[in-house]
Amino acid sequence: MRPPTSVWQGYSGYWQSAFIREYLLPIGHAAWQGYLTQWRGLVSCDVDVVDVSTLDWHIDLVEYGIQYIPKAEIQDYLEVHNLDMDFVHRLMEAAMTYQPGQDILVAILGNGQVDINWLQNLAISPPDCYHEMRSRHSEFALAPSSGGRCKDGC
Repeated sequence: MRPPTSVWQGYSGYWQSAFIREYLLPIGHAAWQGYLTQWRGLVSCDVDVVDVSTLDWHIDLVEYGIQYIPKAEIQDYLEVHNLDMDFVHRLMEAAMTYQPGQDILVAILGNGQVDINWLQNLAISPPDCYHEMRSRHSEFALAPSSGGRCKDGC
């Protein structure tokens, strides 16, 4: 049996998978909306992470900004973050071959780090995330004064 996320995340310092798990619906929504309007690309989440060793991902609100980076802009976006050019070229290849209706390319930025993930075999597809968030819009449309999770109006 695996220990709770709050335990093992605190020891390894790797919090990105917990963020993806808790915010998959808006990430998938951004991925599909971006694909529909700008074709292939990468979802970027800029996360305001504080002390991950004390964070309860199921309860605590985590502020983040989310944006879709179209394929034509991915290389410039990644170069700004000083990623190795070999890695950038491999990611550009992935941007041409991933399945937008099933997969998500996502960059998680936080604590001065960039973590890139190619999410596959998801429990809910990007189109389903998109439709779910649209049908339940009132649950996700937080008022500016509510201290909501998403800074950029995901």
